[in-house]
Amino acid sequence: MRIGFSLLIVCLLQACVAPQHLNLDAFYAHPPRSIVVVPVVNESPEVTANSVFITTITQPLAERGYYVFPVYLTDMILRDFGLVEAGHIHLLPAERFYELFGADAVLLVTIKDWSTKYLVLASSVVVEMEYVLKDTRTGTVLWQNKQTYAQNSGGGDPIAMAISAAINALITDYLPLARQANFMALQPPKGLPAGPYHPEYQQDKGKF
Repeated sequence: MRIGFSLLIVCLLQACVAPQHLNLDAFYAHPPRSIVVVPVVNESPEVTANSVFITTITQPLAERGYYVFPVYLTDMILRDFGLVEAGHIHLLPAERFYELFGADAVLLVTIKDWSTKYLVLASSVVVEMEYVLKDTRTGTVLWQNKQTYAQNSGGGDPIAMAISAAINALITDYLPLARQANFMALQPPKGLPAGPYHPEYQQDKGKF
């Protein structure tokens, strides 16, 4: 009886720690070749976060094997059609982006956090993004993820830390943090499967 109970406990613990696989059925049913990234919704208090972030997203998507429409050209075309406000753009039917760009999928990114947080003897620079990829012919959500990346610093003399914190607040470079967050968000096991321009195309399903 004790042996059976112990086996039950082991099985339950294994179930708790077993990796959870993404449901990518929709993605594989509508595999995109090209992706258009529209203006980012910025929910953080940092007004420049969206303009900084948008410079970091093209490369990691391209490295995953997808054609990515140039983000600044995308922005210009949307403006020509009177589509300026990111929140409004995110509410458009996904099919609208197929009409405008002919892209297979549209990536909607929301910045949830983009800040430097200060404690007594430490500081933490945090970026957090939410990603949603939609098929532009059907509006189906193909993939979504949420990624946080933080860089911590601290220790030492309190006065020196206070001075350093004041300086860092002015010169914090969020670019490398955003790049790292994007890289982590797009890699297995929670990221995008390899696209058609990647050597692992259609060979990496086991990683997800």
